[in-house]
Amino acid sequence: MDKKTLFRVGGVIVLAIALFFGYSEFRYLQRHETTDDAQVDGDVNPVIPKASGYVKEIRFKDNQPVKEGDTLFVLDDADYRIRLEQAEAALQSSLAAAGVSRSQVAVASATIQSSEASVQTARNQVATAQANVTAAQARARKANQDFERYSRLLAEKTVPQQQFDAVQAERDAAQAQLQAAQAQLQTAQSQVAAAGTQTGVTSSQRRATEGQITVAQAAIKQRQADLEMAKLQLSYTVIKAPVSGVVSKRSVQIGQLVQAGQAVCSVVGNSNLWVTANFKETQLKQMQPGQTVDIDVDAFGGEKLVGHVGSFAGATGAKFSLLPPDNATGNYVKVVQRIPVRIELEKNSPLYAKIRPGMSVTVAVDLQK
Repeated sequence: MDKKTLFRVGGVIVLAIALFFGYSEFRYLQRHETTDDAQVDGDVNPVIPKASGYVKEIRFKDNQPVKEGDTLFVLDDADYRIRLEQAEAALQSSLAAAGVSRSQVAVASATIQSSEASVQTARNQVATAQANVTAAQARARKANQDFERYSRLLAEKTVPQQQFDAVQAERDAAQAQLQAAQAQLQTAQSQVAAAGTQTGVTSSQRRATEGQITVAQAAIKQRQADLEMAKLQLSYTVIKAPVSGVVSKRSVQIGQLVQAGQAVCSVVGNSNLWVTANFKETQLKQMQPGQTVDIDVDAFGGEKLVGHVGSFAGATGAKFSLLPPDNATGNYVKVVQRIPVRIELEKNSPLYAKIRPGMSVTVAVDLQK
């Protein structure tokens, strides 16, 4: 075979191979949508203290794996412990004040019972004195009638003087007895009024003390809330990892003053990673959630991840930018926009544990799966 024939055969073979691969690439592109404008995303959780203080301990190193709840920082807690002791002392004082008020209420209640018993006794004495007055009035009335009758008889000389004197003495004794009974009645009535006044005063004192108990109970609740707040503030001096992952970007040193709300480091979660792929809007016609995605990670050439289309962003990336474009101003130039697409990853892949948020990837969405 001469050289010309050999070249012709070789050219045909090369052309056939090119056509085959070109057709395969055409078929692949026909059923896939690809983009290299994609990167791995994940949860980057800032570690933010809830209390201010000086850093006493740092219990991790940069890029160290941590578990949720691991202690990262410890702040100086001397001030917070003093506040806790003050809150405990204030609570004990309020409890003691409430106890004193309860004792005073008990004493007042006993006094009221005693006063009520005294009132009842005085009322009984009034009833007895009233009965004595009634009896004395009857005796005095009879003695007066006898005295008047014997006076007439004495004038007529039909009764002796001695008998008249006895009737007169009986009248005087009845009058004296009536005055004594009336005096006893007034005394008993005065005792009823005094006992009633004492009961009213003691009742007022008890109501006032019960009001103090209500105030003391409110103070106790306030002190209990202050105590719980002091305990909570003390617990904030121990700063823990919010999630499991890798702790990075530490920005404080031992002895440095940190403020509540100041980010001191970040924990990159390793349990929830995904890919954000920015597809052109013209590529989304046949794309839908659930389709299979082949993912090529730039850092690990040759190793691939498998995922599926999860969801589409609510707007283009330009709309979320700091200065979104306003096409109503000046000359208009149409630019194809990109839509962020979230791609969920299969976590059982060995490559999943190696990737990190921010890594660049190339994705290919299979439109027929």
